[in-house]
Amino acid sequence: MTPTAVAPVRPVCPAQTLAERVAELLPQRAGIPWTVEPYTAWWTVRYPAARLVQGGRALVLVARSWDTQIGWQLPDREPTRPDLHLESMSPAVIAREALRLVLPVLDDEAAGRAAKDGPRVMGRLELLNEIGHAMRLQGAATYNRIGLLVNTSTLAWAATSGARYSVTLHGTNPVADLQIQGPVRAVEKAVTYFLPPAADERHKTPRVRGRLQRRLAAVLARHGHVEQTDQGGLAFSTGPGPGPYGYATPAADAQARAHDTTPASVDLHGVGADFLIFLAPQLCC
Repeated sequence: MTPTAVAPVRPVCPAQTLAERVAELLPQRAGIPWTVEPYTAWWTVRYPAARLVQGGRALVLVARSWDTQIGWQLPDREPTRPDLHLESMSPAVIAREALRLVLPVLDDEAAGRAAKDGPRVMGRLELLNEIGHAMRLQGAATYNRIGLLVNTSTLAWAATSGARYSVTLHGTNPVADLQIQGPVRAVEKAVTYFLPPAADERHKTPRVRGRLQRRLAAVLARHGHVEQTDQGGLAFSTGPGPGPYGYATPAADAQARAHDTTPASVDLHGVGADFLIFLAPQLCC
């Protein structure tokens, strides 16, 4: 009796499996999803890699035994070393940090090259329409307006929490400025969506003046560096590398009690359009 021939089982690439799970979490742009293909990273041949592609944008993902490395790629830019190290193999963590830290840098570089007769990139009105569409799918009513400065456009909407959002794009820069206003309880919750996860260890809250500022500083200090400016506001960042950073406006009355409904205002800079689309469910509730 002739034995039945069995086709050899192709080994599963851990990087490709991880990349496929990450791609499912990354938002579409202009209806184009992220796809995954095999790849070999220039900076290593020891560990498996995969490539996530969306139009002319791509991310190279290397899955090591203890962490994940990501590099961003454009048609004429090949990453020779990782642009981001993450001590995590969680698809949700990888997707969030790629959206928060990597794609804004990629988009900014792509826009700069497009201005020099490179491949066309999405204009600011198209980007705002993409962001607005994501918010409207969550039930928010959005409206567009001309920005306060030359060559700026703004998209605004309100959430059920009472927070009000305004996204502004400047010229051909695809990285947005975001203003969050409303009751401090809603504002402090919203701003943490754009910051790193809260530190596990006990953090030290900086000494600041004003009751509202102290309340906001206690929240912001768990996610990064915060200090009070000479004007009384709070400047905060997440480190020397890329990532959103911002400023919390001082209260009109520094000695007034900071209740949950006390008005607050925070400006964030360096926010990517993909990240805003990804966060639409949280930013509309």
